[in-house]
Amino acid sequence: MKMLRTFAISVATMLLAVSPASAFLHAGSADIGLSDMTSGGTPAAILNIEGLSDVSNYAFDGSDLEVDFTLDGSGATVWLIIYTSGQNPPLTITGEGPVPYQDAEHGTAGWHVYDGTDFLVFKSEGQRFEDGANTIVWNGRDMNGDVVPAGGYHLYLAAYDDEAAPHLVGPVKRTTGSFRNVAIDPSRNLLYGAQYKANMTDDWIEHDWAGQVESLDAFDVTTLTDACGERCSGGSFMTINLLDANNWIGNIYGGTGFLVRGSIDWDSNQLIVDEEWGLDAGAENGVLEAGMPGRPYGSYLNPDKTILLMTGGVSGTQSAMAGFSVETGDKLFEWDQSDLWLYDNNGSDRSSGPGWVAKQSNGGPDPFGIASTGHHTSLITRHDWDGNLKWANRNGDGFGDQKPWSAEAGFADYVYGHTEAPNFKYSIYSTNWGWVSLPANGLDNVNFGYVLGQDGSGLFNFQPKAAPLTWPQFTIIVDEGGDWDGVFMAVGGIQDEAATNDWLPADTPFPNTYPIAHWPYDQKRVNLGEAATAVSEIESDVLPASYELGNAYPNPFNPETTIRFSLPWEVDMTVKIFNEQGQFVRDLVNNRMGPGEFTLTWDGTDDAGNQVATGVYIYKIVAPNLNMSKKVTFLK
Repeated sequence: MKMLRTFAISVATMLLAVSPASAFLHAGSADIGLSDMTSGGTPAAILNIEGLSDVSNYAFDGSDLEVDFTLDGSGATVWLIIYTSGQNPPLTITGEGPVPYQDAEHGTAGWHVYDGTDFLVFKSEGQRFEDGANTIVWNGRDMNGDVVPAGGYHLYLAAYDDEAAPHLVGPVKRTTGSFRNVAIDPSRNLLYGAQYKANMTDDWIEHDWAGQVESLDAFDVTTLTDACGERCSGGSFMTINLLDANNWIGNIYGGTGFLVRGSIDWDSNQLIVDEEWGLDAGAENGVLEAGMPGRPYGSYLNPDKTILLMTGGVSGTQSAMAGFSVETGDKLFEWDQSDLWLYDNNGSDRSSGPGWVAKQSNGGPDPFGIASTGHHTSLITRHDWDGNLKWANRNGDGFGDQKPWSAEAGFADYVYGHTEAPNFKYSIYSTNWGWVSLPANGLDNVNFGYVLGQDGSGLFNFQPKAAPLTWPQFTIIVDEGGDWDGVFMAVGGIQDEAATNDWLPADTPFPNTYPIAHWPYDQKRVNLGEAATAVSEIESDVLPASYELGNAYPNPFNPETTIRFSLPWEVDMTVKIFNEQGQFVRDLVNNRMGPGEFTLTWDGTDDAGNQVATGVYIYKIVAPNLNMSKKVTFLK
């Protein structure tokens, strides 16, 4: 592998928020080692769910619904999940929130908050099925045992082969307490972070796992070191957000944070800083101070890659997200989120986040909004790009909960945040439909990670049966229909437990890099009941003065996007979808409506109920003396 000059500012992983030896529970088995894993080439088993089709004739009378499907590639544990489609309820707080946290704005304790998003109706316990044709049964009832009323729903199957051997694909930087992320580019068999790249088809069994990042195929960041000079000395280059194949924007952790933009030469591994960027916004040599509170961990792009979002929190008492123009570096907004992330840390206030924001597995922006979490916190949230809270998952549901732990006393009661309370949330990634995946650590000895649905509800856990002793740090779902589809999770322990990993010397309690491995996983969605198109009127005391067609959100989208439109008077009108060639795709509305403001949901299917191909689509509203259209992009 190449040895190139690495970032002189800092490449050392910070030893933050770790505890005395043997403080926390690890998952996996000390008996599993390198000889029990595979590596080299693409994974031997790629799991596919096949034969799943829309269900339009179910009676919704509490009778059993038999769902036929085929597992191709391996057997798997399967979960059946049902969500509403297009219902978008108002602000809802469910569950009894454990003390001491109380929702100051709404005055009601609760572990789960959601607003204007489809919500979970039912989820099954995981059930093991073998490779081949299978049937899973839903009893027609929700989680409370009540008969589900007729309507439009989405039915999902998620399948994970928990008996498969881990397939090693490369290294990830340790992220215990210091933000690190990694991206997976299946088209190039590439795994990369801010400081290195790795070929996932290499054989990683013989890799020197006790080595430093310099032993990897490291990026040459000479121009970044020179541009920073003394301003960001002691900082660490954290994130590459690709604007296109060869241009990026990212951030440096240190001080109040720094933003930088440039290009990348993948062949020579050279990162080149654009020293002309952001000068009018106050940048020097292309490096712009961000002015964020706490720890300015990460940076993330909005879906159209015009805004770079940066987070600040985890230390101190202030929490914020701020948006900067990708083009100019100008600060566009800052949201104070201290009321969400503040917790009682042994008698004093401390910010727990935001620290991490979800990206797609390939490092691209999450089209469903801003899903975020912190470090020492039970809180996981999603906001839209106007700063509105869409959901919050807090203690009490068994997903991401926090309880202080000691080897002597075991677990204590729930806490909203605590520096010595697992479950630490070291990363968060987005997948289809607004789902997100996170690592699970310290609450038991079986869970490696979990998935939250589009309303923040916990759906299921990943519990591999043939994994080495591990302190989980990454859980990343790839679902692109290719040779790398599956779930990727880092393996290996910390502190005394790291000594059980046979790829490490006994005196390596905090390895710099960890193996990341692939397991077979797939997920599919179909329609259940009525077609998933919904029109809702927005309540207002003031009628619109003119016609208006809003921008679809999210855009790009998968699986659903919402279109907003205004009608100043009652009118016969249609809303239709066309492809970029002008061919008809879907008739969404053909009715007499108005006056008022309305939202319309399109689920990415055509008039026959088939999912459309990736591409640009035109949505058009037509009425007497009215013909307006805009574009939206669907991504698979």
